[in-house]
Amino acid sequence: MRNKLFGGIRLTWRRLILFAVISGVITGLIALLVPEGNSIRQIAVTFEVWILLAILVAVNCDTPLEAALKTFVYFLVSQPLVYLVQAPFHALGLGLFRYYYPYWFFWTLATLPGGFVAWYIKKDNWLAALILSVATGALILLGSGYLRDLLRTPPKFLISTLFCFGCVPVLILCVLRRRPPRLIAAGLALAALAACLILQFGGNPGGGPYRVGFGVDEAKYPVTAEWSVRLADPENGSVSLSVDDGVITSTITVSILDPERSADVILTDPDGREYLLPATVIRDGNGNPTFTYW
Repeated sequence: MRNKLFGGIRLTWRRLILFAVISGVITGLIALLVPEGNSIRQIAVTFEVWILLAILVAVNCDTPLEAALKTFVYFLVSQPLVYLVQAPFHALGLGLFRYYYPYWFFWTLATLPGGFVAWYIKKDNWLAALILSVATGALILLGSGYLRDLLRTPPKFLISTLFCFGCVPVLILCVLRRRPPRLIAAGLALAALAACLILQFGGNPGGGPYRVGFGVDEAKYPVTAEWSVRLADPENGSVSLSVDDGVITSTITVSILDPERSADVILTDPDGREYLLPATVIRDGNGNPTFTYW
């Protein structure tokens, strides 16, 4: 089964298109039907499942050029379907496609060189181990972030955490067949794990970052591209303003490091007038903070 899945499939163009259609439709249905708060719902917008699927496409091709073209076409077909399946049932309609797909189209273009390089993991040598470690490192980075969120609000993000960390040994053992490349890949994965855990859990007594996004009350704050936003305590995180593009309302996204410090946001209009948006911090039974802005 391992040999069949990772390199033993005759991936014709017809099978590739069918695989892409099934992937896109299933992902769109998951985004529609799975309730908020269940981490399996994230696969419509996050990378972990798509990293695995891209590798499956690349290793079942015969040449680097074929891997580049088929990986590109796989994403070119599957990603629009994720949003087109949802559009008839979503409040944004086709605006959902317009708003989210440009981001994924950028990554679709990136699969052309990515698929070409990924094919070389079939060589089963030290270079293959290094290339595979880019994928496993990305999965470890995502998994460590989910682990942090899981510990903060269990059991949320449990599925995503297990999937990311579980994929790493599966890829090392199934893609690489020889012992030396496996040892190289395993060593790099352990180093990435240590670095990511330090990044996520080390040296930040506040336990952040805590992220929140909220719509701007445009009756009170008629924001345009000339408006700016900042934190009242700029050392406690970051904040960004996304101005209304005709699809959804303008939004402010805040990332707070320490909930015990100020999380207030200040909007500034083109004339220099400032508007304070104070933050209210409420903690749940586990002590996890929730930020509300007025």
